[in-house]
Amino acid sequence: MPITLSAGEQRQLDVQLTPLPIEPARLSGYVTDASTGLPIGGATVHLIGPLAYTGVTDNEGVYDIVAIIPGSYSVEVSHPDYETATI
Repeated sequence: MPITLSAGEQRQLDVQLTPLPIEPARLSGYVTDASTGLPIGGATVHLIGPLAYTGVTDNEGVYDIVAIIPGSYSVEVSHPDYETATI
């Protein structure tokens, strides 16, 4: 809809915008022993950024974190028997 303004006229135009739906992101992968390549079950994967998310690996070393708000995150992977890795 066009708006016409006359010389010296002042108007207020309030506009409401509808946000686009945000498609969530997903992070998945494997955690393995650096020496043997064997999977590590029970490792905790933390995403730290605009929000925080946590996943835990299964017996095959697989983790899957879903419904992540898009953004920049640091990743920390820990297990009681291993050194913590930060990415």
